[in-house]
Amino acid sequence: MQLLTTPPEDADALHAIYARTPREGMFFSGLMHRERFDIAGAWNEDWSCAAIAWQTGGAEEYALQGARAPLKLLSAGAVTLARGARYAYAALGETPFRSNMISFPHWITESAAKTALEDSGEHGRRLETRLIRPDAKLQALMDDIAQRTRAASASDHWHAEKCALLYAGLLDTQDARAAARDDITAVKASTRAELARRCGLAKEAMLQRYNEPELSLGDIAREARLSQYHLIRVFKTVTGATPMQFLSLVRMDAALRLLKETKRTTGDIAAAVGYSDRTAFFRAFRKTYGCAPSAAGRNK
Repeated sequence: MQLLTTPPEDADALHAIYARTPREGMFFSGLMHRERFDIAGAWNEDWSCAAIAWQTGGAEEYALQGARAPLKLLSAGAVTLARGARYAYAALGETPFRSNMISFPHWITESAAKTALEDSGEHGRRLETRLIRPDAKLQALMDDIAQRTRAASASDHWHAEKCALLYAGLLDTQDARAAARDDITAVKASTRAELARRCGLAKEAMLQRYNEPELSLGDIAREARLSQYHLIRVFKTVTGATPMQFLSLVRMDAALRLLKETKRTTGDIAAAVGYSDRTAFFRAFRKTYGCAPSAAGRNK
């Protein structure tokens, strides 16, 4: 099992990590500061693994091959990367920040795909490339793996088990999202699929722009290319929350990460997650977590 707490120094070191990852997996939790990695020119397809990444206190950019715009990852949500996804990476900003990535070995992803195929006769389940908001259970599992990686305090068996559980949980979340689109009121399946896709655009917009205090329902609707009324109705059907409720939850996710993983003041954190009014931030935090930000606790 590869446990990394410092980024690779050069392309050769990165390629050595890639070569081992399909067999062992890779768990990284360390500080990033202006690192950049281009898409490898001589790429070995056997190196490609499904992965999930998340971070605290900075910004990361994933420029996916063939995509029109890069994915920007801030201190909320996570990005899942399909096996075979090729991307350039950049750590943005002048301040070091904590970054985490888990790459799943082939024995986990292939086993999941094979099991699904045997159980249902359908194409095996595979992780997709997208920005997501993990639920509390998945986020706790991700954080536990990252903390154990930094402390080097767990066995290979522990990491393998938790890695398998995390991958299964991500696939279950993916399946639930796909099933939710069938609840959208539309006659044609193609229309339901398109509306679900536009809800996905709204989610991505909020995960990438939640730190903008002026981000409005109108802005989100324009990103989704829907009217505000239509977005509210469809988004609530798919997610169980209105867009602005979802935005508040994304901001609270980021705030909790920053409180636990950094030494920033609560005022700085409020501004970093899109609140120009500290009182509104404190009120939203208490409503979400049942306590004041100062009582949320920080990781050592």
